[in-house]
Amino acid sequence: MSRKPTISKARAQRGSFLLEALISVLIVALGLLGLIGLQARAIQNVNDAQYRAEAAYLANALLGQMWVHDPTKLVNDFDTGSAGPNYTEFKNWASQRLPGANIATNAPIVTVVQPGLTPQATDVLIQIFWVPPGEPGGTQHKYEIAATVAGNP
Repeated sequence: MSRKPTISKARAQRGSFLLEALISVLIVALGLLGLIGLQARAIQNVNDAQYRAEAAYLANALLGQMWVHDPTKLVNDFDTGSAGPNYTEFKNWASQRLPGANIATNAPIVTVVQPGLTPQATDVLIQIFWVPPGEPGGTQHKYEIAATVAGNP
């Protein structure tokens, strides 16, 4: 009589180990999917930082060119409206180094205001646009810097 309850208990628990194993595999799979998503987001953040740093480098390089350029020719050579040779070179440089910067709506904008705060100063606003690859909806990113290029009186 003592064996009957043991046999019925064993029959009742048949397959429970398999169910526990399947649940543990499901938990591990969800954890791995979470890690893959986290890794993808980290790579996206690194790419965004790279493009932002590249835009900052381009803007600072253009400002450096303005500092050593003839102050009376800054508007003609660098302003977007005049499309001078230095602006055209900068626009080509940005389109080569940033994704999506070669589209007409993403062309960099350089605004040169002369005179600035003083008669020897020139105010400059540089805006650089790009669209990272794989960005949902093609979201446009922007880097903007404002500076004053001043000569000695």
